[in-house]
Amino acid sequence: MKGSKDHFKTGSKASGIFLQDMKHYSRIFLVVLFLTVCATLSFAQEHVVRDIDVTVTLSEDGSAFVKEVWDLSVDKGTEWYLVRENLGDIVIKDLRVFENGQEFLTEDFWDTDRSFDWKKGRCGILYKRDGCELCWGLGSYGNHLFTVEYTMTNVVKSLDDYDCLHMQFVSPGINPYPQHARVTILADSLSFDADNSAIWGFGYHGSVLFDNGRIVADTEEPFVDDFASVIVMARFNKGIFSTTSTLPGTFEEKRKIAFEESDYDTFLENERRRNRGLLAFTAAMFALLVGGLMTSVRRRNQNMFGVMKLNRIGYSREVPFDGDLFPSRYVLSKCGKMGSEANFASALILKMIKEGILSVSTDSRQKLLISFTSSQKAESLEGGEKVFYDMLYEASGEDHILQEKEFSRWSSRKANARRVSNWVENLNATGISRLQKGGFVGSSEFTEQGRRQARNVIGFKKFLSDFTLSEERKSSEVILWQDYLIFASLYGIAKKVAKELKDIDPKAFKDTFGYDYMVMNRVLYFSNNMGSSVVNSVARVQTASSVAGRGGSASFGGGRGFSGGGFGGGAR
Repeated sequence: MKGSKDHFKTGSKASGIFLQDMKHYSRIFLVVLFLTVCATLSFAQEHVVRDIDVTVTLSEDGSAFVKEVWDLSVDKGTEWYLVRENLGDIVIKDLRVFENGQEFLTEDFWDTDRSFDWKKGRCGILYKRDGCELCWGLGSYGNHLFTVEYTMTNVVKSLDDYDCLHMQFVSPGINPYPQHARVTILADSLSFDADNSAIWGFGYHGSVLFDNGRIVADTEEPFVDDFASVIVMARFNKGIFSTTSTLPGTFEEKRKIAFEESDYDTFLENERRRNRGLLAFTAAMFALLVGGLMTSVRRRNQNMFGVMKLNRIGYSREVPFDGDLFPSRYVLSKCGKMGSEANFASALILKMIKEGILSVSTDSRQKLLISFTSSQKAESLEGGEKVFYDMLYEASGEDHILQEKEFSRWSSRKANARRVSNWVENLNATGISRLQKGGFVGSSEFTEQGRRQARNVIGFKKFLSDFTLSEERKSSEVILWQDYLIFASLYGIAKKVAKELKDIDPKAFKDTFGYDYMVMNRVLYFSNNMGSSVVNSVARVQTASSVAGRGGSASFGGGRGFSGGGFGGGAR
């Protein structure tokens, strides 16, 4: 019996240990289960199209090679598909899909009822009575970066007076709604501009612009309903393309249909009403304008620079107007050398960084952070700088850290876009005010000191553009490197100058700017994007340019008569 009691005690002790172990493992199991559920729920929430980047390369025969890059994350469905309807005589062929450098197998016949596993690594075209769908398997849930390529015939149409393209490139009703989309249209051996083309955008809030010989339609707000899309209409002069696809009628007839219920049409109607009461005033102003245009370029150059021709101005190492950007911008604008207001805004940002009003840093993931320092330093700003600073500060939100797209989103609002546009409209007035205050301009013309500084604006640009930095710029000039880069940004050559300064002495570069060349590249990219947001805001306000087809803001409404597109697409 004693042995039995000992055995019972031993067994009880073992049972207790066993129960303790079970409780311990149960807790571990519950923790693992909880973390798994949390991870699953977190993953399930990620169902988004972050970006769509469409590049359309037009050939002389009017066909197009289309490349689409889809940055997305999915948590449901077996495939992704794009809707292409309203095709007419357009034929879509040669579909190819890539991910992570791997090309998908293209099926001759696509069966959307196939399984998730079968569709993995496969793509195909599903032909329908009213068009087709471009399909490919998801392969897995989570993040994807799909590249899709295909050819479309007969994209460019021949009309009685012009050729045209009128295409919906991003369809409404995509699931999930895209956060951003960009469509870039270019040609094999041609630059598009306002002399040979006219452009309009429909279906989205954003812009459509001529950009270095390309047509770029860019959204500035996420799609939030089933009505948003990206439609581009372009008019081309005859002789650019040799398309055999014809449509009856004139381009004006097609344009009127597209303009129905659009912002462009509303603007035109308002202009017609306003102009009926302004005919006499317009005639008088025209007479004054003709009289003003009688002033020759040489007379302007003599007044502003003291020389008849700008090519007579030599190199200058002197920073113009003691580094004041506003008079320098005024001089450049008056002689047609300004380029883009984006350059001016970018230069202002770099100057604020130099003066410690903005600070540059990176986080643990090397993401660039542009922060606002104490308001005491900002109090030194006045006039145009202060207005620009206030807009940046307001756009930065509660954390006062300016994110890459914050200013773009802020300035996309109508009231804010008007503030930015007003600021740009007042830049010349600010410039002439600074010139007068500094004694550079008298009652009606530049003073001798003003002419010398105006020549420095041109000469300094030549110096930064043409001189070989490694040979011409000595270490004694390191103290001026920040000013060099600020004005290089104003001139639109900041990347070139930054690289040359780095090549002289990488250590001196880092000591001067407080960070290395790689971070500087990100700073320049950031400031350029900010400058582009300024230009886009002005474009939104200057609707007249958009209506005329010279580029500017897109119209959310209108766009009827397009080819391609349809409704739907995305995960299913």
